[in-house]
Amino acid sequence: MKKFLFSTTALAVAGALTFGSDANAAAKPIKIGVGGFMTSEMGFGDNDGAFETAGNSNPGTGIKRADFNNVQDSEILFSGSSKLDNGVTVSINIQLETDRTSSGQNIDETYMKLTGAFGDLRLGSTTGSNSVLKHVAPAVGQHPRLGGSDNYITVPTAVGASNSTDFASSGDNNKIAYISPRVGGLAFGASFTPSTANAATSPVSGGNSSDQTEVIEAALSYETTMGTSSVKADIAGSSRNNNSRSIRAGINVGFGGFTVGGSIAKRNDSDDIRKNVAGSVDANAYDLGVTYAMGAYTFGLTKAYGEQVDGNATKDEQSKWAAGVSYAVDTGVTTTLTYTKASYNDGVLGDNTTNNDGHALVGQIKVTF
Repeated sequence: MKKFLFSTTALAVAGALTFGSDANAAAKPIKIGVGGFMTSEMGFGDNDGAFETAGNSNPGTGIKRADFNNVQDSEILFSGSSKLDNGVTVSINIQLETDRTSSGQNIDETYMKLTGAFGDLRLGSTTGSNSVLKHVAPAVGQHPRLGGSDNYITVPTAVGASNSTDFASSGDNNKIAYISPRVGGLAFGASFTPSTANAATSPVSGGNSSDQTEVIEAALSYETTMGTSSVKADIAGSSRNNNSRSIRAGINVGFGGFTVGGSIAKRNDSDDIRKNVAGSVDANAYDLGVTYAMGAYTFGLTKAYGEQVDGNATKDEQSKWAAGVSYAVDTGVTTTLTYTKASYNDGVLGDNTTNNDGHALVGQIKVTF
């Protein structure tokens, strides 16, 4: 896989940039455009009282979570492109996360893309091929497979399970990613991430130090539309040099105003030292959902579940389901309301300090520009 990606990269770059100076001289400098979004949300959350007061004989001395929270999520996107005389388009994408955090503002993805008859080649800090081509359960508002509800319902530190089917994800770390042209509805993608540490130094791949995990991903996607109906599906796998392998699959079917679908993933840990202990990365996850669009309104109901080995015959579990409704106020302005029910269970200790159940009701308004 690495050889395939390296050879593809070399051929694409050569084809794009070495057809002679005359071919490239006419290309105009890239002009940067600005876009992005801003989301403001307010919500109410409720955590299990036993979890909040666990380990304290006096209920008043526990860690009480606030019922109300206000969260901002916004990004400014800088992008631009230039088409060479040979037909290859060179583009850049820089994503600035603008909300204040403990570490201040930071850059999210930043990469260069070469696009032409050969497909789509991405170089830099960007999501991997498996994420680009994936299909997951449809949802409205906060998707239960993601961490939006964590701002209102606390995830116990001891619970390591994830209910996301993105086991193959290499994040936005520096990589080489290739997406083929879609032919007959089929598209192929592959990517190589040298190190999830994303450091400028040569990655550690073995020895006594902890491995800075390299990730190899490959995915096959199929998408087709027939009148008002559509089918979108994918199957993907990944390999990491920490002796873990994963496979995932997803499908969405649309008909009329309805969309139904889901995804499933499994990760196997082949490291003998981590077998049946808390450090194991053996895990499973799935999600299922249905949405219905009616004019400016969209309604959705989605379930997501995940488990991870946490010892001999024990496992951590994370389960959520969410119901949401959205309303398109105007072009670029959308409001949503989501109700989420979450449950977290630590398989080893299983007491009130490591288990939590909760509810959240969150309203959002999102503006894109």
